[in-house]
Amino acid sequence: MGEPARQSRRYTVEQRSSFIVVIDFKNLEWKDHLAKIVDISRTGVGIETAEKLESGFVWFRDRVGGFRGGVMMWCKQTGQKHRAGIRFVPLSIIEETTIRQQLEQARIHKPLQIPERIISTIMASMTKVSGEGYLDASELLGDLDAETDKER
Repeated sequence: MGEPARQSRRYTVEQRSSFIVVIDFKNLEWKDHLAKIVDISRTGVGIETAEKLESGFVWFRDRVGGFRGGVMMWCKQTGQKHRAGIRFVPLSIIEETTIRQQLEQARIHKPLQIPERIISTIMASMTKVSGEGYLDASELLGDLDAETDKER
């Protein structure tokens, strides 16, 4: 089986970096990273970083492609760098505000104070647009639930 066909065309980005926050799904901790934006499409963005990134929700300090958030779909090492693909998650102003307020309350490298609020906000946003070509939240979290059950 080959990889599924791309849903939208990617465009190379020249010399743009962005500060991102990654809330990893496993530990619900967040970390700041400086990412180089490599390419962009209608549905997501490709980035490159110096350090390995964990799967999770990504918050862009400055909008990327008009979006403030996304879900890291994959990350792999290429030479000395790490390349990752992030699928955009459309968020309403209220959802953006909720997430931003939660992130402002947390301290770097510390567990989030109310991670469930951020995760539920993201899930609600993803679920409401799943019929429009975006990822259905159940597809994303199915494997995550299985991993969590194994650890218990």
